Amino acid sequence: MGQKHQSRARKKQMLKFMSVKNSYALSLIITFPILSFAETAYITERLEIPVRSGESRDHRIIRYLQAGSQIEVLKTHESGYSHIKDERGLEGFVLGRYLVNEAPSFVIAGQLEAQVAEQTQTIKRLRQDVNALTTQNKTAGATLKKIKEQLARKEAEFNQFIATAGDSITLRERLVSLETERQVLLSNNETLRAEKLAVGDNSSKTWFALGALTLAAGWLVGLLMPRVRRSRVDTNL
Repeated sequence: MGQKHQSRARKKQMLKFMSVKNSYALSLIITFPILSFAETAYITERLEIPVRSGESRDHRIIRYLQAGSQIEVLKTHESGYSHIKDERGLEGFVLGRYLVNEAPSFVIAGQLEAQVAEQTQTIKRLRQDVNALTTQNKTAGATLKKIKEQLARKEAEFNQFIATAGDSITLRERLVSLETERQVLLSNNETLRAEKLAVGDNSSKTWFALGALTLAAGWLVGLLMPRVRRSRVDTNL
């Protein structure tokens, strides 16, 4: 009876041990992914790092730092704590396992998202600029076409003006030449008129002289005729 009781007690202990062992193993299997996930995911926006006044848990927490905060490590202690200075210049102690040498992935992701947003805005702005330039180009094309038409019209008017101006210049030169000829003719006419007047005056004088001579001749004839008649009468007697 005693041996059977002892045997049953051993079996119960072994079963209990195996049960505890299996439970422990099962708990390890269950918790291992969780711990692994926590180690890879602890650097999240929800993680806060306690900053203590000293290098142990016994020191009070003076503030918290959000994950992704940039800090300066002043000294690393064997206790696992690091003496740090944050962006505001405040010092304290944090566990070194919370510190990484590179920016956390969510910070990089945030920076990339910011860059993507900036590039998206840049592309949007560039598209707007392209559309505006396209519209301006169309307007400029219409304006350029209108200017070309105005230029062609002005060139035609200029060419016509040059042709007309050339004719006007030729006509003006011809008018000047004709005016010169007219002045010469007027001068010659005046000269001829003066000569005519001079000739007419001389003719009048000549006719006057001839008239005077005729009168004188008539007077002499009248004066001599009685004497001639008297002489003939005397001869006949």
